[in-house]
Amino acid sequence: MTVRNDIDVYRNHPVRASWKIPAFCCNDWGALKLLELCSTLGFDRPFDIVYGAPYCAWSGGRPSAVKARLNEEQLDTYFSAYAHFGVRCALTLSRLSVDEGYYRDTYCNLLLDFVEEYDGEVILFDDVLANHIKQTRPSIKTVASLNKAMSTMHEDCEQETAYYRSLLELYDEIVVRSEYALNDECLENLYDVREKVEIIVNQFCVPNCQNVYNHIKKLEEWNDGGCRGSGQPCYHLETASNIENRLGNNLFISNSRISYLCSRGFTRMKIAGRNSPLPLFLDALAEYVFEPTGAIAHIKRALIRDFKNEAAAKQGAVTPFDIPESILHSLSAG
Repeated sequence: MTVRNDIDVYRNHPVRASWKIPAFCCNDWGALKLLELCSTLGFDRPFDIVYGAPYCAWSGGRPSAVKARLNEEQLDTYFSAYAHFGVRCALTLSRLSVDEGYYRDTYCNLLLDFVEEYDGEVILFDDVLANHIKQTRPSIKTVASLNKAMSTMHEDCEQETAYYRSLLELYDEIVVRSEYALNDECLENLYDVREKVEIIVNQFCVPNCQNVYNHIKKLEEWNDGGCRGSGQPCYHLETASNIENRLGNNLFISNSRISYLCSRGFTRMKIAGRNSPLPLFLDALAEYVFEPTGAIAHIKRALIRDFKNEAAAKQGAVTPFDIPESILHSLSAG
């Protein structure tokens, strides 16, 4: 396929950013079709890791889009579909607290089997569960959830830095608060471990929110109850909805800031937004990973059109977390 040689594809950074995006078991159709199309066009891989999880006894954070229990064949299809493009999977097993009786949960351990087989990683909140996984499955990489840092406020930069370093005694990687990542003086304190630091670029929460733990707990309860009724809205909805306040106090990290961070060796970037509708999911990638005025402007339209066509062919029976038919055909042929 011929592409005009002067068309921009990705954001230009001095050092390549490694992107982790919210797609596993929530926006798989869009993520996999994007990988497929980029491969066909001869573009470099747009992202390296997808994160998310089906609902299970250890899942936490945002409610899981995939509620039904997946069997071994289905799980292998998810993992192998991404592996086909060299992309790894990170499971958000970040429940605030996991009772020790659930450590032997058959389904959760089946998920770990696939993480281990496909060189994936797990994102965790519960330190005791993290230690259990490190002891029983030492080959699995563990990541301290952003929710840990956001639920543990510190008086100053020095204390927060000490906290992150303490996490690295148990976890292989950490996710730092956006407030910390936007402060050069703070972030430089982790320069020697920069390859273990992950930065979220589009944090929607208001700065220094004191209600993170309670909000997550409410969301977990809502998820456990089958997401009936309305979930707990933002505790600062009025502030968060005020455009003047958001422009003056937002935690989004700009493209120029990302370039600077990459030049300093902080290259692990993460996009928030599990369960976003397909157009918003693609918009987020277009804003951060791709050059918005380049190839992605046409790719987005093509992918949404393909999704509608596939849904029409199946009489509407296509969800954002389905595996595209073309990918299934490639896997069966290979």
